[in-house]
Amino acid sequence: MGIASSPLLAAAAAGPADGQIVMLLLIQIGVIIALSRAMGLLFKKISQPLVIGEIVAGIMLGPSFFGMIAPEWSAMLFPPETLPYLNILAQVGLVFFMFLVGLEFNADNLKGKGHAAVVVSHVSIIAPFFLGALLALYLYQSLSTSAVPFTSFALFMGAAMSVTAFPVLARILTERNLHRTYLGAIAITCAAVDDVTAWCLLAFVISVVRSGDMLGAVPTTLLAVVYIGFMLTVGRMLLARLADYVEKSSDGRLTQLWVAVIFIGLIVSATITELIGIHNIFGAFLFGAVMPQRRIFVRDLAEKTEDFTVVFLLPIFFAYTGLRTQFGLLNNEALWLDCALVILAATLGKFGGTTLSAKLSGLEWREASALGVLMNTRGLMELIILNIGLDLGVISPALFAMMVIMALVTTFATTPILEWIYPLNRFGTPATEPGTPEEAAALPDPETTYTIVVPVANPNSQQGLLRMAQALASPAVPAARIYPVNLVRLGDEYSYDSLPEQAEQLVDQSRTRLEALVARVFEDARYVQPMSQVSDDVPADICRLAQLHSADLVLLGWHRPTFSQDLLGGNVRPILEAACADVAVYIDKGLVVGAGTRIAVPYSGTIHDRLAVEIALRLAVGHGATVKILQASPISRETRDLVALFEQSVAIETSPLLNDPLGDIVEASRKQDLLVVGTSAQWGLDRHIFGKSTDELATRCQTSLLIVKHHKGTTPHLEDLLTAQARAPIALPAQE
Repeated sequence: MGIASSPLLAAAAAGPADGQIVMLLLIQIGVIIALSRAMGLLFKKISQPLVIGEIVAGIMLGPSFFGMIAPEWSAMLFPPETLPYLNILAQVGLVFFMFLVGLEFNADNLKGKGHAAVVVSHVSIIAPFFLGALLALYLYQSLSTSAVPFTSFALFMGAAMSVTAFPVLARILTERNLHRTYLGAIAITCAAVDDVTAWCLLAFVISVVRSGDMLGAVPTTLLAVVYIGFMLTVGRMLLARLADYVEKSSDGRLTQLWVAVIFIGLIVSATITELIGIHNIFGAFLFGAVMPQRRIFVRDLAEKTEDFTVVFLLPIFFAYTGLRTQFGLLNNEALWLDCALVILAATLGKFGGTTLSAKLSGLEWREASALGVLMNTRGLMELIILNIGLDLGVISPALFAMMVIMALVTTFATTPILEWIYPLNRFGTPATEPGTPEEAAALPDPETTYTIVVPVANPNSQQGLLRMAQALASPAVPAARIYPVNLVRLGDEYSYDSLPEQAEQLVDQSRTRLEALVARVFEDARYVQPMSQVSDDVPADICRLAQLHSADLVLLGWHRPTFSQDLLGGNVRPILEAACADVAVYIDKGLVVGAGTRIAVPYSGTIHDRLAVEIALRLAVGHGATVKILQASPISRETRDLVALFEQSVAIETSPLLNDPLGDIVEASRKQDLLVVGTSAQWGLDRHIFGKSTDELATRCQTSLLIVKHHKGTTPHLEDLLTAQARAPIALPAQE
């Protein structure tokens, strides 16, 4: 399709009228948001921060990609007449985003963190600032002009090198459960100090640039200090009283009236700092920072603000940045060498300075290096500073492009290098063990004890799942271990809940609900170890916990009415495929296993059917249940010998399945209490777990359903029920 075939774009190319500008602006915003979300999700898939994908999306829309491969389309979609409107929306987005950053700032992070935190936080600012200013000596001749005073240029380069992306760092710490460690505490402290110091440095740099020299910046600096003092005293007091009033009058929930009042205060604060001469984002950050912390009021305010800001306004800022980024200006080897020097100086300053100071403060090399990697992430904060520098004329478009590349490289490198230096399996939060030596000694050895890991998606409504775990564990001698696990998935990248202290509150709430569930189900909970922790990858963490605790069985829940919303609903398949233990998925229809419970097991000769027989026998031996094996093929000798061991203690019968196995199973289930089914192709459960056949089986069956899949090379499910002579592992044939 030719360009002229689009009337809107063709008209825009000729110079859009006011109405066409609005229409074109709406199209631009739609494209920006769609591409930003898509790229963000794509980069999340490769364990990168969402912000990397959003920055890349912005660059893709600019002259470095879209403008290069389709210049005519780029000119029509983003004509110069619309760029001022995008800039206005981007600036408004920055004001509200910096307000959110201020809300996330917790002054308690700066208190009582010890000698190491004090030393590292200072060095992690001084070292990159010094290297940035030193690099300015070299770059000034080739990438600046005499119109820019060297002092302003050097100060800006130092400030730009010093920033750390606090939101990205906090998210990484929380996702990896590092926020409760000593390393995490130091990282949070250093990032908070760096954040405040870098913004103060930038405010000073802006005042120097706008006034023309250091002496001219003195009045601006004094006014800024006075305003900061006013906000830290009078402003904080007034906002605390407002929070008290709102929480007493409306249960802490903000009405639209109070949201309007707060937003007016935000705009006034941003306007004052702009009039002072240090930029409106400082007023926005300061207004958020003096808000009363850890209050329902603040949490509600953040939730009301962040979605529109992050989803709608921030992508426009990334796109506007991308439209200003021209990688084509780096058109010779010398400029790319300069770009490499910028990246090297930024990395040496942050990573090198942080690592060495942390090591000298007493940390091991591994922890010191991990801290250096974390502090070297820059992300969105760097882009904010760079755009200010470009607007002020302190840096050239070519240097702007280099610094954008530096921000991308340092942020992109954080996750893989951190994983290499400080692997994720070092961060796993162990189960809470009993506090006394006597209690610890009373617990069975997990290596020789029947162990069940039970992921609990909703602690308020999954009693049936824990009852099934209890039924499977109760025959064990000594008593089995059960690990109910509730993994707390964080909100979006910039979510207020992603902050370490907020995430910890969510984990505490999860743990409380999980412990209450355990108390309702288990009379004797000595061998039940409930666990709650943050997770960014539920299937991987479930599999990791199963391996950590030498699990014999992972017992999952699956509830049809909430399957699409359930935390584990979309994760059942990857757990089934990747777990290092046998897996069972329980569809509960109100079963309580006891004497006389009727259990049916369809059998077609696979190792998964063999596992189903073992699970059924385990339940039958422990509770006096009966077992009916529904044969679709002859029972193998190994399975027949296994069944024979329990014929004296369990009522076992067999019945053939005819030409319609699925229909026969459904019909047989009408007279049974529990159906234990292996993931066999015969039952439509081989590869497409929870596909059409499974939905039909789960819907048509009148009984509770336990779907099992074999993973392990031995059969631990019956070892503790056999005689002492038969307790050696029973070898499974490769295929029956």
